[in-house]
Amino acid sequence: MSKFLRALQKAGLVELQESRTAAPSVAQDVIPDASPADPLPEAPAAAAEPLRQLIEQKPFAQIYAEFQVPESAFPAEKLLKIFDGLAALDPVSRKMAVLALDSADDSWSVDDALLDAERKVRALAQARSQIEEHARSALDSARRDVEQRELRQHEASTTIRAQIADLEALLERELTRASEEKSALHAQARATKEACMREMTRLDQEGSRLKGIAPIFGNVAPQTAPMR
Repeated sequence: MSKFLRALQKAGLVELQESRTAAPSVAQDVIPDASPADPLPEAPAAAAEPLRQLIEQKPFAQIYAEFQVPESAFPAEKLLKIFDGLAALDPVSRKMAVLALDSADDSWSVDDALLDAERKVRALAQARSQIEEHARSALDSARRDVEQRELRQHEASTTIRAQIADLEALLERELTRASEEKSALHAQARATKEACMREMTRLDQEGSRLKGIAPIFGNVAPQTAPMR
C-alpha cells in the first residue's frame, strides 16, 4: 500500500483492506460511466389533496426513504467527503486519487456512489416536484376560498341592503299610518267636542224656553237638577 493511500486512511477518508498489497495503475484519465442495471423505482403517486402544511427541513434520509432509494454499498455522500479531503489537489489529481482508492479496496466502488447519487438526485427532483405541486395547490385553494368569500360577501351585502330597504319602507309606512291615525283621532275628538257643544247649546236653549212658562203664571221656576 502506498504512503499516499495510508495517509488517506489515517485521515479517516477511506477504509482499505490490508490484503491488497499494491495499488493498481491510476493511468485512467476518466471515471467510468455508471450504468445502473436496475431502474429507479417510480415516485409514489401524488396525494389527491396536498398536505395542509408543508414540512420544512425534512431530513434527506427521510426523503430518500419515501422515494424508496435503496441502501448503497458506498453512499454518494461518502464520496463527496473524500473529495472534500482532497480539495487541495487539482481536479485531475483528485479524480485519479479516488480511482486509486477504488481499485485498492474491493468493499466499495465509484460506480456504487455514482448510482447512489443518480438515484438520490432523481428522488430530490421528485420531492421538489411535489413541493411545487403543493405550492400550486395551496395557491389555487386560497384563490378559490377568496372567491367564495367574496361571493358570500356580495350576496350577504345584497341581501342585507334589500332587507334594510324593506325595513325603511316599512318604517315609512308605519310612520305615515301612525300620523294619519293620530290626525284622525284628533279630528274625531274635535268633532265630538263640537257635537257636545252643539248639543249642550240646544239643551240650554230648550231649558230656557221651558223655564219661561212658570213666570207667566206667577210661579217660581223649578230648579234645574244638576247633571250627573
